[in-house]
Amino acid sequence: MFFLVASLILTVACSTITIRTLVAYTEMKFIYKLAISILVILGWLSPVIVNSCRKKFALQGLGYDVVTYGGYFLFGFVFILFLYLFGRDLLWYMAFGMAKIFHWSKEWLNPSNVPALNKANIVTVLLALSTALYAVYEANRIPAIKEVELTSNKLTDSVKIVQLSDLHIERSSSKARLEKIVQKVNDLKPDVIVLTGDIIDDRASAVAQFFPILQELKAKSGIYFVIGNHEYYRGVAQIIKSLNHIGIKNLHNEGAEVVGKNLYIGGVPDRSAGMINPYFSPDIKKAAAGGKEGEYKILLSHNPSLADRVTGKDFDLVLSGHTHGGQIFPFSFLAQKANKYLAGLYEVNGAKLYVSRGAGYWGPPLRLGAPAEITLIKINPEKK
Repeated sequence: MFFLVASLILTVACSTITIRTLVAYTEMKFIYKLAISILVILGWLSPVIVNSCRKKFALQGLGYDVVTYGGYFLFGFVFILFLYLFGRDLLWYMAFGMAKIFHWSKEWLNPSNVPALNKANIVTVLLALSTALYAVYEANRIPAIKEVELTSNKLTDSVKIVQLSDLHIERSSSKARLEKIVQKVNDLKPDVIVLTGDIIDDRASAVAQFFPILQELKAKSGIYFVIGNHEYYRGVAQIIKSLNHIGIKNLHNEGAEVVGKNLYIGGVPDRSAGMINPYFSPDIKKAAAGGKEGEYKILLSHNPSLADRVTGKDFDLVLSGHTHGGQIFPFSFLAQKANKYLAGLYEVNGAKLYVSRGAGYWGPPLRLGAPAEITLIKINPEKK
């Protein structure tokens, strides 16, 4: 309830500020002012509208894609527009204050100058739209390879692990994009592939066409996954069954030894799922129990905050996702506050933690300042 009330207050405040800034001081016709106002309000309400339309009208196919993609893009655009307007006016008032101090008589520096404000509004809208379109490109392009190199005295041979996280596959996802991601992963010739949650973000039956593509993932010594919070929301039992069926093994508070590599991989469910259903409570000790003394141990945990409960005695490395690196700047600041670990490599309680920014997106089809990634982790023996 608190979240809904806070969201409503934020929507009303941001809509009011945006509309007042864009149309209150212009001489445009009322019908144009009304159209802009409606567009802004629809943008801020679009997450609610999109979900309501998908449920009420049981949308499928092109209708589902148009409503989902269009609605979430509009939300991302009005969010970026609001940030630009807020930042612009903050700088403008600061500049005007400096002008008064130094007795500069530049009329265009006055924020109350209506002609200057109207021109600034046009420039700001175009800049926000350009930024949103660029963010769409960033969200939908094939992720780059992010290489992470580690060393350990527990290994005698190098190990290549590819981490995929947060694909958020749902019925409007691109099959062509997923095919290219799978091919890019296979080209790396990994020993092991790990999927660290939020891979499927829809009912398994609604995304059945994507499982044959995921089945093409190839690794010499196995493919493993753990559930994220979104799998839990979408019918986790059927998703686990579908992925297991195509050779992608779920690690549910358990682990598996990688033959010939002195490597053990454990996995736990997402911690938020455990808050709702005790069966899905993460148990680090159980996940570590199958490993042998002296093995290099890796834990798969969707949410990186669980790393605070891991020590170097349990696992050498924790692989996580969930945060998307913030996905859209400046959400990165909020994401870091909420999750503590945002993206990249950390040292936690004697263990290493790597947080992937993920290969997909959630909500607005935009990424800004947080590029998607396919993570290639190379663990080499320490040189003696």
